[in-house]
Amino acid sequence: MKSLKTLLPDLVRQYAADGQWREQAAAALWNEIVGEHLARRTRPVSISRSRLVVLVPSSGWKRQLRALRGQIVSRLNQVLGTDIARVVFRIDSTVERAPRTPPPAPSKRTSAPVDLPLQGIADKELRARIQAAAAACLDRGK
Repeated sequence: MKSLKTLLPDLVRQYAADGQWREQAAAALWNEIVGEHLARRTRPVSISRSRLVVLVPSSGWKRQLRALRGQIVSRLNQVLGTDIARVVFRIDSTVERAPRTPPPAPSKRTSAPVDLPLQGIADKELRARIQAAAAACLDRGK
C-alpha cells in the first residue's frame, strides 16, 4: 500500500487546475517541506499560478526566509511535484504557534495502568496525554 505522501504529487498534477488542491497539499506537507522549526512559525495560505504566499510572524522572519526562498521552492516542487516559481512572504503576527511540549512524566500511581481503547488515536502525544489524564483522575478518587 502506498502512503499518502507518495500519492500526493500525482494527485496534485492530476488536479493541478484546481489551485485549492495544491494549497491543501502544501499545507498538509508543510512540516516535511520546511521542517518542524519553520513550520511552527510559517503557514502557506495560497497558490496562484506559480506563486505561493506564506504567512510569517514578523519582519525578521520575513527577512530570514527570503534567504531560504530558493531552497523552499525547490523542496516544495520536489515533495509536491508542482511548478511553483516564487514564494512571497507576508507578515501576520498570529501565525506563530507555541512549540510542542512533551507529555508530562507520569506521576506515581497507586492504581494499575488504565486500559482504554485508544488505538484509533493516531497522534502518540495525544494518546499518551489522554491515558495519563485518565490514570490521574482515577488516582484522585482514592
